[in-house]
Amino acid sequence: MRIAFADTTLDGSIIGGAHTFLVQIMRGLSRKGHEIHLISKGDPLAKSAANIADSGARIHPNLWRHDALVNDSTPILARWLNDLRPDVYVVSVSPDLGWTVLPFLDSKIATFTIGHNDEHSFYDPVKHYASFLTRAIGVSDEICRRYVDECGMEKARVEWIPYGVEISGSEPVGSGDAALQLLYVGRVEEEQKRISDLIKIVKMLDQKGVDLRLSIVGDGVEMPKLKDALSSEIEDGTVELHGWVDSDKVIETMRRSEVFVLTSAYEGFCISLVEAMANGCCPVVTDIKSGNKQLITDGENGFISPVGDVESMAERIADLAADPERRLIMRKRAWETGKAYSVERMIEAYENCFERAIGEARDNPRQPDPSFPLMESCRSKYPLWLRRIKAKTKSLVGTG
Repeated sequence: MRIAFADTTLDGSIIGGAHTFLVQIMRGLSRKGHEIHLISKGDPLAKSAANIADSGARIHPNLWRHDALVNDSTPILARWLNDLRPDVYVVSVSPDLGWTVLPFLDSKIATFTIGHNDEHSFYDPVKHYASFLTRAIGVSDEICRRYVDECGMEKARVEWIPYGVEISGSEPVGSGDAALQLLYVGRVEEEQKRISDLIKIVKMLDQKGVDLRLSIVGDGVEMPKLKDALSSEIEDGTVELHGWVDSDKVIETMRRSEVFVLTSAYEGFCISLVEAMANGCCPVVTDIKSGNKQLITDGENGFISPVGDVESMAERIADLAADPERRLIMRKRAWETGKAYSVERMIEAYENCFERAIGEARDNPRQPDPSFPLMESCRSKYPLWLRRIKAKTKSLVGTG
C-alpha cells in the first residue's frame, strides 16, 4: 500500500501522544513493506525529527507556502496528493489543510481520520467533512461513540484501534527499595494535564510522611512553576526531572517505577498510561470519559479518582506505599492488562482496516466537491480578495 499521513503540527513546541503514535505507526507499516509518506508544515521539531527520519517515511515539509491562505494552499496540496495517488490518506493531527483537501481528492483514495483526544478539535472537523471520510478511527470507545452520536458518522464507518506500546516480557517484581517509586510521564502543562494537581499530591504525600521518589518525564510551559513549587523536593532528591528523553529511556524509567500517576482533565487513550501498565506500574488516575476506565477497574489493577480530587489520589498512593504486597499484586494485574496493547497488534489492525476501506472506496466512490465550504475554523469574516492582499503585503514586508 501507498499511505500518506498528514500532521501539520510537527513544527510546534509540544510533543504529544499523537506524535509518538505517528512514529510508531509509520515505522511499523514501513517495515512491513508499505510505502509511507508524511505531509508536514515545515520541518518537524528537532526532538521528533530524528525519530521521524528513522521511521522509513518520506517526509514532505514544504508542499505549500506557509504564509499563504488556506483557500490558496488547499488546491495545491490536493493536486500533489492526487498526483501521488496514495491508496490511503490519513489526517492524523491538523487544524487546517489536512482536512480542507478532502473534498478535492480522487474518489479512489480511501480517506481516514484518527481521533487522538476527547476534545472538540478532533470532533468538529469530522462533523464538517464526514461525507468525505471513508473511515474514522478512534483510540477509545468514547471517541468512537461521539463520532457516531455527535459527528454524523455511520457506525459501520467507525473503528476502535487503541494505541500499541512496548511491553515488558516479564511480570513485575518488588523494587527492593524502601521508597515508593512514583512516575509521571507527559507534558508539563495545566489545561489538560492539570500539573498543579501533581504538585499538590506531592505536598500531601510529604505531609503524610510517605517516603517516595517521583520521576517526572516530560517538559512544557509550566516547568518553571513546577521547579519553583517543588524546589526543595528536587534539591533533596525526592523529585527527579528527566525532561524529554528517547523512548528507550522512558521504558527504562517505567520498569524501575511502581506507581504511575495521571491527573488529566481529559485524554484520548493515554499512551504513557498504557505503556506504564504494560511495563509493571500500578496506575492512579482521574475518572474521565475516554480511555482510563477502559483500562482500569478501580481497586483491582489501579485506582480511579474524580478529576481534581487530589486528596483521594494522595490517599490511594499512600495506601500503596504502606502495603508492598498489595502494590505488587496490582502491578501484576496492570501488566496483564497492558499486555493486550502491543505495537504489533496495532499495526495489524491498521493494515486490515486500510485494506477493507480501499476496496470500499473503489466499489462505492464518494463524490468530490471542490466548492465545498471550508470548516468554520478556517473561515474569515474578511473577503478573500482582501485577505490575499494582506497576505501578499505581509510576505513582501517579511522578505524586504
